[in-house]
Amino acid sequence: MTEACIIVVPVFNEAASIDQLLQRTAAVSPGGWTMVVVDDGSSDETIERLSAEAAHIDPAKMQIQLIQLSRNFGHQRALMAGLDVALRLADERDVDRIAIIDADLQDRPEDIPDLLEATAECDVAYAVRASRRESALFQMAASVFYRLLARWARSPVPPNAGTFSVLNLPAATAILRNADENVFFPGLRAWVGFKQIAVPLQRDARGDGHSRVGIKGLVRLAVGALFGYSRLPLYLMMCISATALVLSVVATIVMSILKLTGQVAVEGIPLLVVLIFFSLSVLAVFLTILAYMVSRNPAPVQSRELYVIAHETSLN
Repeated sequence: MTEACIIVVPVFNEAASIDQLLQRTAAVSPGGWTMVVVDDGSSDETIERLSAEAAHIDPAKMQIQLIQLSRNFGHQRALMAGLDVALRLADERDVDRIAIIDADLQDRPEDIPDLLEATAECDVAYAVRASRRESALFQMAASVFYRLLARWARSPVPPNAGTFSVLNLPAATAILRNADENVFFPGLRAWVGFKQIAVPLQRDARGDGHSRVGIKGLVRLAVGALFGYSRLPLYLMMCISATALVLSVVATIVMSILKLTGQVAVEGIPLLVVLIFFSLSVLAVFLTILAYMVSRNPAPVQSRELYVIAHETSLN
């Protein structure tokens, strides 16, 4: 298996760490590597610093390709854009593996050779965080999210597995072909199957200590992952509607008994409330059945592309 590799790096306002990323990656490259940097609409000096540092990188050591999206599409879609370009370059340059790594230096470029070595025995090697240097609140939230996803996902999603991974070309092609509007790379990587292996790796703190995604972005990603790659919302809807139906039936029976025995005259607003509750519960049950039928036959509801590439440039 050749040592050649194409590395996909989605970036958004990573001026503080992009130069270190290039230096550290080039330092471990045996030669023949290509880095595809996907700029997701950065508004800082990311492009300028990337271009300046790329000029000092020996092309024989590592070639650097810059992909600029027409606007900010989000981390996951930028990753898909990079995967698309990487597959084309892999075909042109006879490369058989693609690596995915973020630019914030939490994942160490020095670990790429370990993942490449692991793919000698499998199709996909992904990093599992042996430990993470985050706040206690963030770690707790991440733990809950991954546990929910692992428990309810349609295909098992390994806990603490992020985007850092190495794929062979068939696996990368399958991921790109099955990406949808709410793409979640770790979930999609697990869904496509193939022979996969987890590689425990240490994760560092972010290069500048700040997340580019933000709380809103993390919540949106978590919601998209839970709705797109798990059946948890469907099961919650099923449990709530079934419980409401049972309670309304019990209330109806109790009220009927009280009415027939003459103990309480059930009429007016209480009766109306119970009848409305019963009707809504029946409707919720049928909506749950409809949701289950739709989930069994997923189909794209939009035909728009996930991203738009504005420029593609070779920097060195």
